[in-house]
Amino acid sequence: MQITITNRQPRRLNRLWMRRAIRLLLRQEGWSKGDVSIVLTDDEQIRSLNRTYRGKDEPTDVLSFSLREVAAGATTVDLSALEEEPALGEVYISVPTAMRQAQAGGRTLEEEVAFLAVHGVLHLLGYEDESQEGYEQMYHRGWEVVHATRPGSDTV
Repeated sequence: MQITITNRQPRRLNRLWMRRAIRLLLRQEGWSKGDVSIVLTDDEQIRSLNRTYRGKDEPTDVLSFSLREVAAGATTVDLSALEEEPALGEVYISVPTAMRQAQAGGRTLEEEVAFLAVHGVLHLLGYEDESQEGYEQMYHRGWEVVHATRPGSDTV
């Protein structure tokens, strides 16, 4: 399992929490091999990606691009196939948007970015947040993983 984090924006971030959270999530989801790419970017680039791939001309906090196909109607990725195909996908996170969300929610930027990374990887695994039930499942699952990997936590 390889987690690559690329920073394409000027603010420096501690990446350890994000890495720990993604590793825990993937282990809990039964995934032991493959690659995940996280790109830390700015509002301008994520807005461009959002416009190109979702038809929404506005910045967002996180976008996921699966490198795997999910069968029609399936809610999760067939994890057994991942053993043969190492690349899971890419997750783009807007750091300026994450910073605004962190300030509004009373969280640190590292905590917010770890949550968004986990949220993006959940999408790569086939989770969806289009319905209220799906949104709540992803929201709670994401924070559960982020809190379990909080610096100083010994649960990882």
